[in-house]
This record gives sequence, C-alpha cells and structure tokens, in this order.
Amino acid sequence: MTRAPVITGSDIDDLVTRVRRAAGDTTELEAAKATLFGPANAAPAHARLVRQRLLTVALRHGGDLLTKLLTRLGPREIAVVRRHAHRLAHFLEGLEIWSAKPIMLSLMRSGVPYIEAESIAFAILLLVW
Repeated sequence: MTRAPVITGSDIDDLVTRVRRAAGDTTELEAAKATLFGPANAAPAHARLVRQRLLTVALRHGGDLLTKLLTRLGPREIAVVRRHAHRLAHFLEGLEIWSAKPIMLSLMRSGVPYIEAESIAFAILLLVW
C-alpha cells in the first residue's frame, strides 16, 4: 500500500511563486519538483533530502507547505514556529541527520518548552519522512 505524498507539486509551485516574489532563484525548487514528480523516481534517501530542503524554504517564505506543517500543531506550537521560523530553518539547513532530539534541543535553547519542542520536532519529521 502506497501513501499519497505529503508534499505535492502544487506545494512546490506555491513556493516557486513566493521565492520569485522575493526576487530569489527558483532553479533549486524546479529541480526538486522534477526529482520528486518526474518520470524517474528518486531514491528514497535523496527524495527525503529534497523534502527537507523544501521545508526549510517554506519556513523562510511561508505558503501551502508551511500550512501543512502548522495544521499538525496546536495553537501554542503554531505561535512558536511562526516566531522562530527563520532561526529554525537556519538550524535545519546545518543539520546533517534530521532526528527529533537535535531539533528539540535547538528549540529548547531558544526558550521553547519541552512539550512544544517535541510536538514541533515530530511534526517536522512526519512531513519530510
């Protein structure tokens, strides 16, 4: 049984539009779409790296993909993600292996309580895995 992709082509199209509005380069996003939805399926590990990169872009630019992350969270966690989105994106870009513990520790160092940090970390991982 296969599951529907959490990140869709329209999510990537929305990111492309938002990055263009910010006068950014969309080459990477267009390549990501081709990798995830092109005729040749990407290896699962490579596809996960692409989804991780898409999420960091969404944390910086907002859009449908960020909304998908936020719908998995409660009101307190949503406020935390909105307040720390750029800092979280920067941290995630430097992270080699995405797992709950480092994400939680980074959030907790920023003053986020354990329960909220845990919820946010697991929501992030569910979106990219």
